[in-house]
Amino acid sequence: MRTGPRILLLVAIVVHLAFAVSLVHPGHFLNPLFPEGMHNIGEGQGSDFFAFYQAGSYVLEGRDIYQRPMDDARRSVPYAYFYRYLPFVAYTLGVAANAVSPWAAYWIWIAIVELAFIGCIILTRRIVRDSSLFALLASMWLLYTPFYIEQYMGQLNLLMAAGIFVMVVSYSEGKMKRFDWIWIATVVTKHLTVLYVPLMLRMKRYRTVILAFVILGLSAIPYLAMRTSGVGDFAHDNFDLTLYPYPGNFGALALLMVLKMRLFPIASSIGFNLGPVRMTITRALVLLVMMVPTLTSLNVTFRRRPFDLLESVALWTMVYFFVFREVWEYHYVLLLPLFVLLYARTRARVLWYIYAVAAAPTLFILYDVPGRNPELQWSALEHIANHAFKVIPLVWLFIWVAAGCLRRHSNRGDE
Repeated sequence: MRTGPRILLLVAIVVHLAFAVSLVHPGHFLNPLFPEGMHNIGEGQGSDFFAFYQAGSYVLEGRDIYQRPMDDARRSVPYAYFYRYLPFVAYTLGVAANAVSPWAAYWIWIAIVELAFIGCIILTRRIVRDSSLFALLASMWLLYTPFYIEQYMGQLNLLMAAGIFVMVVSYSEGKMKRFDWIWIATVVTKHLTVLYVPLMLRMKRYRTVILAFVILGLSAIPYLAMRTSGVGDFAHDNFDLTLYPYPGNFGALALLMVLKMRLFPIASSIGFNLGPVRMTITRALVLLVMMVPTLTSLNVTFRRRPFDLLESVALWTMVYFFVFREVWEYHYVLLLPLFVLLYARTRARVLWYIYAVAAAPTLFILYDVPGRNPELQWSALEHIANHAFKVIPLVWLFIWVAAGCLRRHSNRGDE
């Protein structure tokens, strides 16, 4: 192993250990780096996991899983974000978590996610033979700061990322049954990978797609049909069209809304009628932000020959960050397996530049106002810089992949 990669790996291990120490330390000394660490709607550590836990409690009590925990005096958890997922997670993870106390369940969950994380590093070692390359890839896993806020909130995006990683590896090894079942599992769990349907169709995995939607329907429709009172909350929390750029919302649409609000506030009042629909400049720009990456991904998936799974997986994973109205910092964990797989295949140095920006915390600590709504204190430049920090590497990586750079670097075998 070369000296440079060895030193980087040692630094990465120290940084990752700092994540763990901050997680258990009462002061959570890394929290000032993250909006969700300082201005958490759910009140504090484990807010998202406690939403899963409380939903599981509601299942056991025969109550609606979509009611607001913070409005419920009989809740089982100290605090929680509201539950916004399909019933499957409540009936599995949520119910299982209720076997122990909320805090015990949270720490067990943290351990499970950490083991999955280590499993990804072990699998990385299996797919690369060069020790120096492995040190670089392991460092990519270990240095990625969104993983800290993922663990602090008690989220499950790392498991989704691990699923994506194993899917691509399974495909490269010709293990298509494993590939299919992992995709189905991710769709049913958090439905973000439903965006992979185009590439599944391109691969002619028709039965897999049908089976995924059958299982998805069987795990969701009966509950929503019996508990119609929760349908409205589920629809509002996931599909409401209101776009408000909270400090921790790092999606492309949030950045667009910040630019509109700060630089061109009248954009929502200028437009024309398109039949019964009022088409304003704001709405046109929203459609543009959503459609350009989507259409580009469709074009690459169906027209570029030969089909390249990693290329399509990378693009469709990134589409999520362009089309969903709320993208929190921990969602960027989904990009981590892409960086590892892309660099493992190409050794393209530019990927490290993109990764460095994506992996680093934002500049939030420089202009945060602890204890107060930060947006009321920020200048236009601070507001834009905050929301653009994560979108810049996202756009950079999307363009790099869509432009065919993955193929060119793979063909040249760049070191």
